[in-house]
Amino acid sequence: MTITEVERDLFKSITKSTDLYYHVFLLITEIQRHAFLKIDAARNRKLASHKDLNPNTRFIDNPVINQIAENRKFKTYVSTNLVSLNECQDVVVSLHNKLVETDFFNLYMNKPTVTYDDHKQLVLDMISELIAVDEDFEQAMEEKNIFWNDDFELVLSIVYKTVKNMRESYSENTVFFISLYNEEEDLDFAKTLFRKSILDMKENMEIIDQFTANWELDRISEMDKLIMDIAIAELKYFPSIPVKVTLDEFIEISKNYCSPKSSSFINGVLDKVVILLKEKNQIKKIGRGLME
Repeated sequence: MTITEVERDLFKSITKSTDLYYHVFLLITEIQRHAFLKIDAARNRKLASHKDLNPNTRFIDNPVINQIAENRKFKTYVSTNLVSLNECQDVVVSLHNKLVETDFFNLYMNKPTVTYDDHKQLVLDMISELIAVDEDFEQAMEEKNIFWNDDFELVLSIVYKTVKNMRESYSENTVFFISLYNEEEDLDFAKTLFRKSILDMKENMEIIDQFTANWELDRISEMDKLIMDIAIAELKYFPSIPVKVTLDEFIEISKNYCSPKSSSFINGVLDKVVILLKEKNQIKKIGRGLME
């Protein structure tokens, strides 16, 4: 695969994360729709019981979910970008069945009265206690787009934040959905960081080699080397990013993608790299980047 092809996939993974964001919102509305269909089917039974004819409709009337489902931007994005869960209806049914068994759902359904905040809390609990831990939904999303493998947790946190900020006064025209990235600024950042880390890789590996005297470079994991390479590129080419921010970010990344001991190893190497780069005047910070 060429650098151009890898770069194309990188940009695709960034832009497609927004689709995952809307898939989660669609899932919430689909769970509500499934609940409505069950109630409607029960009402229309030939031998419908009193309970069937007088169901608790609090969930299917949830105003927060209705605000999402009826929002103009949501409907436009879903239709324009072909966001769909048609092939995942088994997941929708499974999540609904799990939802009605939860304590938080039953507490919500049986409260004498509820406020808008109660309706909102139910949706927040659905996100954090149900959707976020459901392996079937995560797998279904990964099968739809392999780029979502690493986006799931972050996107769910942004969905949660979006709902938490919702207000009762929102109309169908209110734009309350969050942009996951700044198209021009973030893509430019990703492009520059990607290209600089590739072009300077040989030089960066030589720097790393200086501070891994007790390690042969080929014994250090490829992911460890890659993370340090990208970190060095950010240190050198992004003057507005403070050194500490770069170090903290890449150490956190290593905790997710490397071995348990990698974060302390990478931290030790990068601390020495920073000293060397400053001595060579290769770290030049301005504005916010001067913050320690």
